[in-house]
Amino acid sequence: MKNNSKYTKNKDKWLDIYKICKLKLHQLIRAIISLIGKNQNSKSNLLQRLFRNLRTKKTFGFKNYQRITILDKYILKSFIFSFFSVISVLVLVIVGRLFVKLLEYVVEGRFEVEMVFSILFLSTSKSVILLLPFALMISLIISLSRFYRDSEIFALKSSGNYKSIFTKVFYFIAIPSFLLIFILNIFVSPYLIAEIQKKKIEAATTSEIGLQTPGKFIQMKDKNWIIFVEDYENEISKKIFIKSSENNKISIETAEEGNEYLENGVRRLILKNGQRYTGSPGNGNFQVMKYDVHEIKLLNTTPDFSLNYRMKSIFDLFSDQNKALSSAEIQWRLFAPISAVILILFAFIFGDVAPRQNKYSNLLSAIIIYFLYSNLVIISVNQIQKESYLFSLIGTWWVHLLAAITCYLIYIMKKNQIDGYRYLIKTYKYFKK
Repeated sequence: MKNNSKYTKNKDKWLDIYKICKLKLHQLIRAIISLIGKNQNSKSNLLQRLFRNLRTKKTFGFKNYQRITILDKYILKSFIFSFFSVISVLVLVIVGRLFVKLLEYVVEGRFEVEMVFSILFLSTSKSVILLLPFALMISLIISLSRFYRDSEIFALKSSGNYKSIFTKVFYFIAIPSFLLIFILNIFVSPYLIAEIQKKKIEAATTSEIGLQTPGKFIQMKDKNWIIFVEDYENEISKKIFIKSSENNKISIETAEEGNEYLENGVRRLILKNGQRYTGSPGNGNFQVMKYDVHEIKLLNTTPDFSLNYRMKSIFDLFSDQNKALSSAEIQWRLFAPISAVILILFAFIFGDVAPRQNKYSNLLSAIIIYFLYSNLVIISVNQIQKESYLFSLIGTWWVHLLAAITCYLIYIMKKNQIDGYRYLIKTYKYFKK
């Protein structure tokens, strides 16, 4: 049997050396820390006194809001989990709807496959920014209603810190959400819209209208065309048929040959040796035109983005001469951050459910509130764009004020346990007597 005493002695020797080195290193670190502490003793004492005074004084009215307790972390953790779940569902819905729509464009020949994913990412980001207030409200209702359903809220109320904790949670959620949505909606959203339009134009310039695919009827929805090409030889289309409709008139055009090309940022279609028939259905009065060469402008690949107010920066909107359109766009961009705060207040109200009540029972009411809120803002923005005197004067601010008042009234009704109009009638008769 092999003797392992030699190896055991070497192992014990190296372990002793390791312990000695570890002890020396620990003593050296303690010496360095004590040396630094002596040099900065006066500064650290001053900072400690300053922080101690800030904790004891009621600075700016935010007493005890500097610390995040375990209970705050528990509530915020539940909210964050619900928020990411709601956002994930919304992203899946948006991506599914947009992906099907973009695939239809690919089948029609309007987009290349390579463009689909970039446009899908940009469009999804733009939609998510607009739906962030809705996601905040729904996720907060789900997380709060779980506390009420599991009767955890009664233990919280019995502690005596119910109002202060929920006020702190409101500040922790509302203030960062307002700032984040404000930055995204004011600065990032116009950039995303501009990039989407550029990608669409780039996709349209790289895709052909169908002259190179003979034997198939191809529909162009942008110009309301139906195109048929009988043959394609030597990069020239032969025997072309085009049907179009505009202003209740139908045009049928035939040509011996044709081709399309891109020049100076404009895609054009050249038809040669053809005829054009134009008229109204059911009427025998048709106009016939014969031509040797017919040039049609299909798409301008370098449009003027300055005419689109959704793509303008906030600084350009403030200095724009058209006050109606610029004011409407500014108020539309402010809708999301302002609504985020108001919808969070609604969430705290709708999150209050009875112990035996379904925790999702108030979601329908919240969805209806958001639907009415957003649609009233859209109506106001459209009226401002049309230069309506009343809406130009009050803007969209009356919608935010109405939402805030509605939120307060619902809070009073829940607080006083007003379940229906009969209670209001009894209260009115009581005060009348």
